[in-house]
Amino acid sequence: MGAITQYKEELLREIERLPSKKIKEVLDFVCFIKAKEAIDPTQTYFWTKKWQDMEREADMDKKSGNVIGDGTAEDLLQKLKG
Repeated sequence: MGAITQYKEELLREIERLPSKKIKEVLDFVCFIKAKEAIDPTQTYFWTKKWQDMEREADMDKKSGNVIGDGTAEDLLQKLKG
């Protein structure tokens, strides 16, 4: 049996032991690995599940009017000053 086959079997055994919530994280990581060659390495944090969740939350805040100004720090400071 080759090393790749052994790795696959070990990975499957580990996945089978994981709770359901963790399996989704593994799938997210697999998607990340597949896409990472197309993504600028300095921007990989942006494509993590946590960051994407924060982006969705920010979009909802903008839509519901919970953002002061145009979303930039400069505009926020201007709005707060006066």
